[in-house]
Amino acid sequence: MTSKLENFSVHYFLTRSLFLGIGFSLIIGLSKQDSILAFLLGSLIGLFFIFLINKIQKYKGEKTLSDVLKEMKGLGVILRIILFIYAFTLLCEGLTFIQLFAASFFLIKTPIWFISLPLALLLIRISKNGPITTFRVATCLFPISVLLTLLSLGALCGYASLENISPLFVTPTFDFIKSVFYYTTLSVSPSILLLVTNKSNSTASYLLGSFTLTFKMFLIIAIVGPILASIYRFPEYIILKEIKILDFIEKIENIVALSWIFDVFIYLSMSSLMMKELLFKKGKNIVHALFIILSFFVSFMFIGKYYTNELMIYYIFPICTSVVFLITIPTLFGYLLYRYKKNSSKK
Repeated sequence: MTSKLENFSVHYFLTRSLFLGIGFSLIIGLSKQDSILAFLLGSLIGLFFIFLINKIQKYKGEKTLSDVLKEMKGLGVILRIILFIYAFTLLCEGLTFIQLFAASFFLIKTPIWFISLPLALLLIRISKNGPITTFRVATCLFPISVLLTLLSLGALCGYASLENISPLFVTPTFDFIKSVFYYTTLSVSPSILLLVTNKSNSTASYLLGSFTLTFKMFLIIAIVGPILASIYRFPEYIILKEIKILDFIEKIENIVALSWIFDVFIYLSMSSLMMKELLFKKGKNIVHALFIILSFFVSFMFIGKYYTNELMIYYIFPICTSVVFLITIPTLFGYLLYRYKKNSSKK
């Protein structure tokens, strides 16, 4: 049983996890300075879907996700397959973009397979103890992440110019709607991974994560401007290079960027736990380890090795995650609500 603080910490990381290398650059490319409004509106819409996940957790009670899917019989088998493919896809995406991020700024001459290999091995190791290890690690990393985030946001405020943000409402309606859709999808869809635990309430952590994302988007636009920001693949990292503290402490972007590494690490760990949760008990540890290794090979041999494949993932990933979310969450909510009312009527 995980605590409220552990659940809060994990969901905070999950809310932010899909914006490194995807969310910021994709949305800025569509709506430029109106991206700030898209983030705000997307956060409000996202609260509705977080409400559904909270209700699923409430109705699920002490049962595991696997137990609920077994009760659903044929429909549960279909959902199990969809969720397993979803978790495996998230794992491949996370490993791919952490490779791309590290190879772009930190380990330029290092082979991409060598970057993600330690992560893959670590995921196999920590999954042996179940969710409790990941949740405790998230709780330890949470205050560090918040401190680094607040440090970067505060230090960057002095470089912001409101002239770069105006005028607003210049984006075509369809592009703005797509931006809102992308934000809602990328911020909410990782919350599916919380179903591996019980009775978590995700509203406050979602709002905190959304606040940091929206404020970061404001600073990206206000510092480098909408046109230049739309060119960068990692604009959230580029603006960190501007940080100077007391006029002599600089080049601390690599330290501050650890907060993004924490996001991806927890997100990868939760994807791994979701995969393990959905496997059948016989030989679960071995099969799970094999799928982790398979995701490692897929991430650097078939996706990370070819830029065209990375680009394809970049554009279709939000659509795929939204489809999975809209299939699984309403179905689980409907079934559990029906069962909850049925049990209540018998009392």
